[in-house]
Amino acid sequence: MIDDIDILTLSEEIERDSQSGALRKKLLKKGETLYGVAPDFPDYIERETLDGVSLGHWENGAFVAEICLIE
Repeated sequence: MIDDIDILTLSEEIERDSQSGALRKKLLKKGETLYGVAPDFPDYIERETLDGVSLGHWENGAFVAEICLIE
């Protein structure tokens, strides 16, 4: 039998981890690639990997990095 999941507790944990940056770190350590808005560079999409952050755009279904950022 599947254990019952307390959705409220789970959502609170995700919110807490998201706000603290822990969720981002966990995902990156697992090798995930994160995409988001680049507030300082509104014409670009931000891509974050374990190797760092780059700015670029989508072209033919692939991310094309144009600028690498140092953090």
